[in-house]
Order: sequence, then structure tokens, then C-alpha cells
Amino acid sequence: MRLNHLHINVPDVKKAQKFYQDFFNFKVEFEHGEGVFLKDSDGFLLALDPLENNEKVELPKWFHFGFCLDSAEEVKSLYEKMKANGVEFNREYKEFSEDAANFYCIAPGPYNMEVTWNRD
Repeated sequence: MRLNHLHINVPDVKKAQKFYQDFFNFKVEFEHGEGVFLKDSDGFLLALDPLENNEKVELPKWFHFGFCLDSAEEVKSLYEKMKANGVEFNREYKEFSEDAANFYCIAPGPYNMEVTWNRD
């Protein structure tokens, strides 16, 4: 069994779509109304729909979702690319000896996002 999709609401669908395409290589699978389904190379679907009536995303501080990359170098490279493009961070890039590396950024929504690599 595997997780199939995540469906989130965002203030600006096009801005969020660009974020996930530019930084995580998602491709448009199909559009639906004002929203869009994006797909990554593993077949995971990310559905983006607009917030309605000036709603705001309100989640607990601990809530986040994450992407796991194949190496610490990939994590650092993505961090540097995001930083150069003005992405806001909750925690800057950090290495944990030779076993892990990660950072936390704010994805459109806003949503807390972890980008990580773990040796295991």
C-alpha cells in the first residue's frame, strides 16, 4: 500500500503550481475547474485548489509534510535554489553528522514543509 495523493487549498493556485513544478519537478496531470492535479515521477498526486471567501489555512504549529531526497547534496542544492528564489524558511539547512540533512521552508498556502535526506 502507498499514499496516493495530498489535496490542499492555496490562495493562488498558479503560484503554488509553479512552486511545486520548479522545486519538486511535478508535472500537470490534469486541471479540474480552478484547481490542478500535479504528479511527481513516483506517481504521487498533489491536488491544488483555491481557498474560498478569503479563507486562511490554519493548522497546528507542528503540522508539516515533507519530501525526502536521495542525498545531502541534493537537499543542500535545493535549499540554495529556494533561497536564491526568495523562499522563506522556518529552519535553515542543517547537516546531522553524516546521517541526515534537512531544512524547513514555507510552501504556498502557507504550509510548513520539510525537505530531508536520511542515510537509512
